[in-house]
Amino acid sequence: MKDKPPAPSVLTTIGALTGIGFTIAIPIALGTYLGYLLDSHLHTKPLFVLLGLLLGLISGIGGAFRLYKSVMNP
Repeated sequence: MKDKPPAPSVLTTIGALTGIGFTIAIPIALGTYLGYLLDSHLHTKPLFVLLGLLLGLISGIGGAFRLYKSVMNP
């Protein structure tokens, strides 16, 4: 019978949660900023900001899910 791996330490858990937060926040901020830049050059006010926000959300949540799986299921 296989033994369970030891539970992650408190510092490992805090580090993983911090990493998940940055993994979600950075793509959202970057996508929104790039959308803002495109909108200001092309004069299409909310279109690319919303598109960048949506793509940032999808990318951030996907990255956070992959990070969560790698940390919690070694």
